Amino acid sequence: MNIVLMGATGGIGSALLQQLLQIDGCKIIATFARRQPPIEAPNLSWFHFDLAQPDDPQILKEYVDGRLDSIDLWVCATGYLDGPLGGPEKSLRALQSSKLAMDFAVNASGPMLCFAACERGLRKADRPVAVFLSAQVGSIEDNRSGGWYGYRMSKAALNMGVKCAAIEALRWRNDACIVAVHPGTTLTNLSEKYVAKRTSNLQTAEVCADQLVALIESIQPATTGALLRLNGETIPW
Repeated sequence: MNIVLMGATGGIGSALLQQLLQIDGCKIIATFARRQPPIEAPNLSWFHFDLAQPDDPQILKEYVDGRLDSIDLWVCATGYLDGPLGGPEKSLRALQSSKLAMDFAVNASGPMLCFAACERGLRKADRPVAVFLSAQVGSIEDNRSGGWYGYRMSKAALNMGVKCAAIEALRWRNDACIVAVHPGTTLTNLSEKYVAKRTSNLQTAEVCADQLVALIESIQPATTGALLRLNGETIPW
């Protein structure tokens, strides 16, 4: 199995990488940005990649095409919630163009450009599966509380991109399945300051990765274009 894992040094990404490395005969290309790769393995290639840099998708395409004949599994485990540009906006007064631009670059446009860069390998696989880690807060129908403008908007944009890609991939005629997945409330560096006080429905990255692998193994082509929970339930757009 040939695998591309975007964001393999993040909380969920690193836990997922540990799971995927256990697959017999797999070959993995994993990307990292700010954190240095924590592990090495004979079947693992690391590629430095910054979703905020517009030229990187073409570089990624050349790197992947030169190492993998096809891509059986493609996972984007990247995400941006807060940083030097600020955190989730609670009101209109907090909106800043630079923060919104970063949200969209890392959470929406970057992942879609990377997916497009890997199209050749995905089209050559017999039954490729692509998973974008999204968020339930990106569901417009589910939004009851408002706030978190940049994160909600960028994840909603990602969801639309996933839906469009899933429809286009029907023409590949290889039973491709492309989905967005809400990983649940997971304690990682990205979410720690916002979920650390929660005592229920909070999971570790390792538990999330276990469930994500189980979901990937159970996904059927008919599911393509959906926003899913880890248990396979559909979330409204």
